[in-house]
Amino acid sequence: MVGEFPELQGVMGQKYALASGEGEAIATAIFEHYLPRGATDQLPQTLAGQVVGLADRLDTLVSIFGVGLLPTGSSDPFALRRAPRHSQHYLGGRLALNLDQLLQQITQNFAQDFDQPAAACQQLQDQLRDFFGQRLRSLLQEERGIDYDLVNAVLGEKAQDHQRMLADIVDGRDRAEFLQQIRQDGTLDSLYETVNRAARLAKQGDLPDHPLDPREVIQTELFEQPSEAAFYEALLHLLPQTQAAQKNRNYQQLVQGLGAITPTVNQFFDGEQSVLVMDSDLARRQNRLSLLGLLRNHALVLADFSAIVKG
Repeated sequence: MVGEFPELQGVMGQKYALASGEGEAIATAIFEHYLPRGATDQLPQTLAGQVVGLADRLDTLVSIFGVGLLPTGSSDPFALRRAPRHSQHYLGGRLALNLDQLLQQITQNFAQDFDQPAAACQQLQDQLRDFFGQRLRSLLQEERGIDYDLVNAVLGEKAQDHQRMLADIVDGRDRAEFLQQIRQDGTLDSLYETVNRAARLAKQGDLPDHPLDPREVIQTELFEQPSEAAFYEALLHLLPQTQAAQKNRNYQQLVQGLGAITPTVNQFFDGEQSVLVMDSDLARRQNRLSLLGLLRNHALVLADFSAIVKG
């Protein structure tokens, strides 16, 4: 039947399942796991249909990518670009799962089954991350109306940068939409210069992008000016707000905290008791760069401000 009428794929499976005594949920999942059948087709509505459809497409993607048949701009014979349309379920908040963890697992399984070296497994992971990242980029820009630079700030540009969003696509969507909101109401402009200046200078230091607590990395005995101590105290005050934002995904708390610290940071840079960040004393220089690195790290909880283009 399906060989003669391909458009009945899934439809006949659903009917045959019901005729053979399967439950409604199973029959519906058989039909839905083939969705979407085209760019404008509906998406699966049931959890079973979504999960089975995702598993089927991930299996297809890892197998075809694994043998080197990546889609190109002019060739996509297996309609692979359509497969990540299931990502809309995550963007819509319907499924909360770690897609990056799934990609790691399926590529490891593929490498083990076909005796592939670790380097090939890592390459396959990066190719799939990049593939899904590009599809998510299109969904956020074209279907959610998010500015391209704000998408870059949340998603990143390289495959490795996509891991955070792929690990929690709903959170990534929320952060992108929140950035769009605070751009429109002007809040982003009020933060941009200070946070971006701090982030640019912080690159001269060696602080990783994850520490948030100044007590763990700052040597207060190296302070020369009250503006350094004020910056330190402001970071201590910002810490619980950032931690709450991480826990509750209430990024308004973080933005309010960044707004509150901005005058203090501006005094550190340009006030009467400002400091020369790139001091000739290497220990003092690194201490000041770490203060700026901590501010960058707090902002990174929301997004990479260095990817944002000033309006």
